[in-house]
Amino acid sequence: MNLLTFTVDDLPEPSIEFRKAFDAYLELCEFKLEEKLGILFFLGATLPGTLGNHKADETEYQTSLQIFSLYSKSTGDFEDYPELDDAVFNTWIYNANLAISKISGDTTAIDENLRTLPYTNVIVGKMDPKPEFLEMFKQDSFSLNAIQNLNDEVFMQTGLYLKEQNYSLTRAYEAGFAYRMLMLKMDIKGTNYLLSRIHSHLSPLFEALFYAPKLFVSNSHAFKANHFFSQVLNNFYGGNESWLFPLVQSIHKFHQFVFYKDNSTELREDWLFNKVTDQGSAVMIFAVALSIRNTDLRDNVDAIKSSNEVYDSNLINASIEANDFLIAILEVLKSKYAINGYQEFIDGEQAKWNTTWNNKGDYIQFLVILFYETCLHALVVKELK
Repeated sequence: MNLLTFTVDDLPEPSIEFRKAFDAYLELCEFKLEEKLGILFFLGATLPGTLGNHKADETEYQTSLQIFSLYSKSTGDFEDYPELDDAVFNTWIYNANLAISKISGDTTAIDENLRTLPYTNVIVGKMDPKPEFLEMFKQDSFSLNAIQNLNDEVFMQTGLYLKEQNYSLTRAYEAGFAYRMLMLKMDIKGTNYLLSRIHSHLSPLFEALFYAPKLFVSNSHAFKANHFFSQVLNNFYGGNESWLFPLVQSIHKFHQFVFYKDNSTELREDWLFNKVTDQGSAVMIFAVALSIRNTDLRDNVDAIKSSNEVYDSNLINASIEANDFLIAILEVLKSKYAINGYQEFIDGEQAKWNTTWNNKGDYIQFLVILFYETCLHALVVKELK
């Protein structure tokens, strides 16, 4: 049995517990309504990409069906959403792929992966370019910041259309799933190609959100035990199964110690990013990350030094003033990720996160990267004066 042969009756009932948790993530990130709608549409549209051809009695197939209806249960029939024009979604999906090709320098012809309808010149999924959108992204400007801005813009624009149709969050998710079913009937290969490219070009912030249903089903304990900050951090370095994890495991352990209350899965009260406030947290994040040098988590520091993970190799075995070290870390963020965090430290404790960042989710992602790079480089410095 494959994705096109199951019916809505095959889908389990949604999980109210998961929906509340996921909606809490969206609230923590302070996304606007249109951003939430766009995120949920694309969540519904991309999750089916996890299912290949599985027999109906296979555990993996049943698990996939559980994941599909975890947030909300769609009919899978786009005709049940008559107020929606699939061409609007086609436009943003196709243009997102054009932008991905542009910033990554990928010259592969997108249209060659799409189906041309017999006896016509109609290419399924192909739409006119949107110059005003594509001009936002420079050729060969691939960076985490570029990917974040691309994700934000596509989700925002898609969500604006859904907002105009007075869609709820659950109905947006259901429509995304039904859209995927519609497009698969017309072009399986092309639909999978276009949506998988978007899914594989998510920032760690959105990777954490889009991975949440799978994590809830596969490891509910980890889902419930980890704050969203930790989930973004985990996705940032590729998860516990990545080649990088053994190298940065000390940073992972350290973050659990400084962010969570003792013997608890609850975040410490000190962390302002977990509260409804515009106060920044960057100064405190940097100061806490520096203190990793005062722990016994330096056992594999030689392996870190010899790896390619230390972006500023000049800091290895360096003796440096603390302020100069801060400047070096901010330059790492600027050069490696195209993220400018200087204003957070110019304003100091008076910094307001909402004056610079796309949304609070974008800001939390910045804090994750600041924490990681500060810890990593602090471990290899010989002396901080």
